[in-house]
This record gives sequence, C-alpha cells and structure tokens, in this order.
Amino acid sequence: MGSNANNRWIKEKRVLKKLQMHFTFQQDILRKIRHEAADASIVPSDIVRKIIGLPYVKVQRPRVGLSFNKDELAQLAQHYNLDMADEAAIKCQVIEEVNRFYKPKDDAP
Repeated sequence: MGSNANNRWIKEKRVLKKLQMHFTFQQDILRKIRHEAADASIVPSDIVRKIIGLPYVKVQRPRVGLSFNKDELAQLAQHYNLDMADEAAIKCQVIEEVNRFYKPKDDAP
C-alpha cells in the first residue's frame, strides 16, 4: 500500500508543477474556438493546444458542470417538487428539462 500512495503522490506532484495560463481572445475568435471544440467533442483549451502543436486528449465523456448555491438548489427542488436533499433526482430533472428544450429543435425538418 505504501508503494501505491507514493506513486499517487508523484503523479499529484507533477500536476502541481503545471503552469496555468489564461488567454483573452477577440469574441469572434473565441466563438470559433468554442464551436470547433464542440464539433470535435473536445474542450476549447484542447483546440488551442491542437493549433499550437501540443498534445491533447479527446474527452471520453463530454459533460456540463454546474454549481448551485443553497438558494438555487432550493429553487430547483421547489420547481421540480422534490426534496432539496435529493440531489440525484434534481439532477435527473435538469437533464430531462434540457433534453426537452432541445429535442423539438433537433426533430424539426
């Protein structure tokens, strides 16, 4: 078990040594980056990595992350008539609502 913990620490240490840089692009360029990323099923930062010749990994399971404060969670629970503590049920309802929002547009000729 000590060896696994040591290997894990080495990996975490490598991640901590990475330098994160933020870039500001013109809106039209940023929009193109986002669209190309969505079309390629990769994140926008990986489009930039691809453009500048750095390696990137295709997202295995694309998803959208949202953060809710307690008031927002209470609002969603009330909206869906659920208990605020039932986060899994709230998550399912959000997924269903977003799917319903886009389905008619996708099915239209």
